[in-house]
Parts: sequence; C-alpha cells; structure tokens
Amino acid sequence: MYQDEIKTLKCKLSEAQELLAKTAKERDMALQQLKDYEEKIRKAEKASRMKSLFLANMSHEIRTPLNAIEGFSRVMAETDSPEERMKMLEIVESNNNRLLSLINEILDLSRVESGEIQMKKAPANLTEMCANIKQIFKFRCPESIKLVAEIPQKTVMLNTDINRITQVFCNLISNALKHTITGSITFGYKVSDDEKLITMKVADTGSGIDPKDIDSIFQTYVSKDAEQQNGYGLGLPLSKIIVEKLGGHISVSSELGVGSTFTFTFPFDGTYVGNNTSSKPCFTISRTLRAKPEVDISQMKLILVAEDEECNYELIQSVLNNRYRVLRARNGIEAVTLNEEEHPDMILMDIRMPEMNGLDATRIIKEVTPSIPILALSAYAFEDSIQEARDAGCNEFISKPFKVEHLIETIEKFI
Repeated sequence: MYQDEIKTLKCKLSEAQELLAKTAKERDMALQQLKDYEEKIRKAEKASRMKSLFLANMSHEIRTPLNAIEGFSRVMAETDSPEERMKMLEIVESNNNRLLSLINEILDLSRVESGEIQMKKAPANLTEMCANIKQIFKFRCPESIKLVAEIPQKTVMLNTDINRITQVFCNLISNALKHTITGSITFGYKVSDDEKLITMKVADTGSGIDPKDIDSIFQTYVSKDAEQQNGYGLGLPLSKIIVEKLGGHISVSSELGVGSTFTFTFPFDGTYVGNNTSSKPCFTISRTLRAKPEVDISQMKLILVAEDEECNYELIQSVLNNRYRVLRARNGIEAVTLNEEEHPDMILMDIRMPEMNGLDATRIIKEVTPSIPILALSAYAFEDSIQEARDAGCNEFISKPFKVEHLIETIEKFI
C-alpha cells in the first residue's frame, strides 16, 4: 500500500520538477524577450531622436547657404561697385557649392546604401589625385593648420573609382578640419612591401575621439557632430560604404587630445609609372560671361531652349544673350513643332516638362532631323537618367545646377 503511494508521489514530484524546469525555461525566455524588446525600443528611440536631429540639422545646413545666396543676390543687384559685386559673387558661388555638396551627399548616401550606384573602376593616377585634393583644400585650411601630402617616390596607377576615392579623402579631411585647431592634417597612400595591399590614410592632430564613440562613428544618424550641430554626420557613413563597395576596409585609431588617424586599405590592383614627376594641376577661372554683341543679329546661330520653368529659362537666356538667338518652347510638343518650323542649329532640352517630356520630344525630333545636336539640360543627374537621355538621342548631358562656362563650352563644341 505504501509502496504504491510512494510511487505515485514520486511520479507527481517528477512531473512537478518537469513543470518547474519548463516554467523556469519559459521565464528565462520571457526575460530574454523582454530584454530584447527593451533593447529594440532603446535603439528605435535613439534612431528616432537622431533622425529628428538629422532633419533639424539638414534644415539648418540647407537654409544657411540659401540665406546667403538669396541675400547677396539681392544686394548684388543694387551694388554699383564692380569690386563689391565680384566679392558678393564669390560668396554666392561658395555657398552654392556648399549647398550642392550637401545635396549630393544626401542623395549619394541613399543610393549607395540601396546599391543603386555602381562603382566604375579604371586606371587612375593617385599622385595626381593627391595634388588635386591639396588644391581643393588650399584655401579651406587656416594658417594654423598645415596640410601635408605623403606619397611614395614612384607614382601608382590604381584600378579603382578615382572619383569615389577622392570623395572619401575629401570627407575625411573635411571632418578633420572640424576637430583640428592647430597642427597638421596628413593624407596620402603607400603600397605594402609585398605589393599586396595599398593603404590610404588621413591623420590629424585634433581633439581626438572619445573611446565610447569609436564604435558608432561610421553609423548613419549617430554622429557626434550631428548631436553637437557640427555638421550633418553623413561623411563617415558614406565613406565606409564606398570603401567597402570598392573591396576595402576602413578603420580609425584615436587618442583624446592627440588626434585621429583614419586608414582605409585595398588589395593592390595597379602598377607603378616611374618617378613622381607629375606637374601641378592648372586651374582657369573664367569671370567674364558677357560677350560682345554681334553686328548682324540675323547671322547668329539659333538655339531652341525647351524649358517650362520661367527662372531657368531666364538664366539660360541671360547666358546666351549676345552670343546666339534664343527661341523658347515651354513643353515637349512645342519643342517638336518649333523645330520643324524654325530649324534651329541646336536644342537645349529639359527632361521633365508638361504635355510631353524631353525624352519623347528628343526621339521625335531625331527621327525628323537626326543631325541636329540636342543637349539635355536637367536636374535628373543620376547615371540611369543620363543613360536614358543618351538612348533617346541626346548628344550631351549637363545636370542642373550647371556651370555657366561649362554650358557655353559645350554649346560651342557643337556649333
């Protein structure tokens, strides 16, 4: 009798222990899930806060140069002094470049992250690249900071996307300038002794990076600069993505109060081209945009401008005035009609227009007049948009905002 009762109790004890173990396991799983959810909530709240801060910084970064552009453009129109007007023009141009750079970084980050931008590798002279970078920052470095380029004796031709590599260097040097008050910023490249790796670097003698921030500096929206409103925190994440898409690796070492060194390394896919004898790049800045009026206007070439935006057309008209006769079409249908009626010597074609877009208009015009040069002039500046314009029949593509000198040179190339 007791044996049966003991056996029953042991069985119940075993079941209770199993239930306890199961309950404990479920409790541990529940606690882990709770911990995971708390971590996700924390990350989501931080991401939300950083994106809000990012948007606030974007508003600031966009409005600041816009304010200078709008203000000085208005004052410039009321200034009689050529010297003052030129000074204001340089301020407007500087802020225009700043705004364009910001927009390009935002778009680049989005498209590179989504894999829409393909890296275009080709042999590139790294010594010339370094000379160009030094020229870019020649007037941006204060007197208290020395910009030093460290390059090997033998020039390297590397198979890479030189525009993207230059972009990474510019991002890192710009970042170094924010945190360096005095001392130096050193950049350059070197090939390993076994010629298997090429290492590029940007080192500064600035304030350095707090060790607790090292792990997050390459993450989008979590830049310390963004928190402190010292920039918009896109350069480092974009640089990391570019380097990795080119098959490399980027890292940073830093010490507070001493400085930081950013290093990015790639497999060496290149050759040497002898001693370092490349000449300094030559820059020509054209300031005179007005041409002398022709004696006989009827002998001027006729350019058809297909543009629906009034201000954009007025800008083009001002640039081409006294050089060419200008005729306007406000949409693609008008462009097709005026081409048949007026037989222009060239067409500047906007892409996005009402009634009929520029690509469809170009296809129709090229069927009727295949020899007429058509220059796509559009704010759609991505590679696929450029290729679509070429496929439609456009001879050349210039993105907005355009450089006046570039537009004039391109037109002169065709007529």
